[in-house]
Amino acid sequence: MAGVSSRKPLALAKAGLVALFLASAAPMVARAQQVAPSSLSAPVPDPAPGPAAAPDAMGDDFRTPEPAVPAMPGPPAYVAEMPSAPARMRTIDVIRESIFGDASVDGWQPLSLSTFFTEGWDRPWARSPPGSNGAYRQNWFGAADAAFVRLNSLSFSYVNSMTTSEGLLLTPVPWAPSKPQSSGNEYWASYNVYLPLNQRLELLVAVPFIASNPNHAGHYVGNFGDLTISERFRLIEQKNFTLLALLTERTPTGQTVNGNDVNFITPSTEFWWNFARNWAVRGATGMNIDTGRHSATSVYFNNLAIGRHLTDQDARIFKELTVHVSVTTLSDVLGRKDHITDVYIAPGLRFALDREQKWYVLGCALIPVAGPQPYAWQSMFALARTF
Repeated sequence: MAGVSSRKPLALAKAGLVALFLASAAPMVARAQQVAPSSLSAPVPDPAPGPAAAPDAMGDDFRTPEPAVPAMPGPPAYVAEMPSAPARMRTIDVIRESIFGDASVDGWQPLSLSTFFTEGWDRPWARSPPGSNGAYRQNWFGAADAAFVRLNSLSFSYVNSMTTSEGLLLTPVPWAPSKPQSSGNEYWASYNVYLPLNQRLELLVAVPFIASNPNHAGHYVGNFGDLTISERFRLIEQKNFTLLALLTERTPTGQTVNGNDVNFITPSTEFWWNFARNWAVRGATGMNIDTGRHSATSVYFNNLAIGRHLTDQDARIFKELTVHVSVTTLSDVLGRKDHITDVYIAPGLRFALDREQKWYVLGCALIPVAGPQPYAWQSMFALARTF
C-alpha cells in the first residue's frame, strides 16, 4: 500500500505537466489555422540564430500584435443599377418617325389643353383609336376634318350650272375657288397631303392643280389654283373628344378667271365628339381674312356635321361605311359681296376599300338652300390612301 501511495503523486504530477503543455500549445495551433493557404505552399526559411527571447509573463498571445490576415481574392461585389430615364428624341427623329414610322395606335396618348406647351411635342404621332362609343376619327367631305391623319388624296369637284348671281366660295374649304364672274359649269381638282410632325402639330398641303370654267366669251379656261398650307395644332385629344386650332395660308398662285388669285389668312378651330354609339358630331368655325387682293372678300364660315357608322372593317363591301350630313354658312363680312350669306347642306358618305383602311373613298353633294344660290349643285369625290 505504501508503494501505491508513492506512485500516485508522481502520476498526478505527470498529468499536470501534460495539461500545462496542451494549454500553452493551443494558441500556436489557432494561429497556424489562420495563415493564408499561399503561405503554406512556400518553403519556410530557417530562422537566423539569435539569443532566445525571454518568455513574457502574460504568455505568448500578448507578446506582439498579430499581423492582419490578407484579403482573399474573389468576384467583385454586385451593385444594383438604377433604371435610367428614357432618352429624349431629337426633333428631326420625331418628325421622321411621325411621317414614316409605323404610327401604331399603342403609342397614342391623351393630351390636355393645360399641357399644350409641354407635352406631345417630343413624341411621334400615333394613330388615334376609335372612341369608346365606336366612332372612328375620319375626315368627311363637306365637313371639318377635326382629326390628325396621315394620308394623301386626289379630290375632284364638279359645279353644275353656275349663275351670274354673286356668291362666295364654291365650297367651305379655304382653298376652294371663289365664285367666278362667269356662268356655266366648273371643274377643279387638287392633291392633298396630311403630314403629322408630332403629337401636337400637323401640316396640310393642298395643291389645286386644275381649275377650269368658261370665260366671258364662253371658252373653257384651265389654270393652276391657289396653293394652300395649313398648320393644324392639337389642343385636346381624349378618347371621345378632339379639339384643333388651325392657321391656314392661301397664296395667290392661280388666276382670277377661275375664282383664284386670292390671298387668305384663315384662323379657325375644329372639334370632333363621339357622343353616342357609332355616332359622331364635328364642326368648325373661322374666318378667311383677305390680306391684299380685292378679287374676293373676307368670309366668316361655320360648319356642323353629324354622321353614323353603319358597318365595320369586316363587311363584305363598303367597309366602315359612314353616312353623314353637314350644314355650312358662308358670310361676307367686308361688304364687297353686299354682305350676302350662302347656306349649304351636304349629304355624304365614306367607306374603306380594304380591311387595313389603306384606301378609302369620300363623296358628298353640296346643295345651296339659302342666299343668292350661285349654282344648282356641286358633287365632290376623293380617293385617299393612308400611309
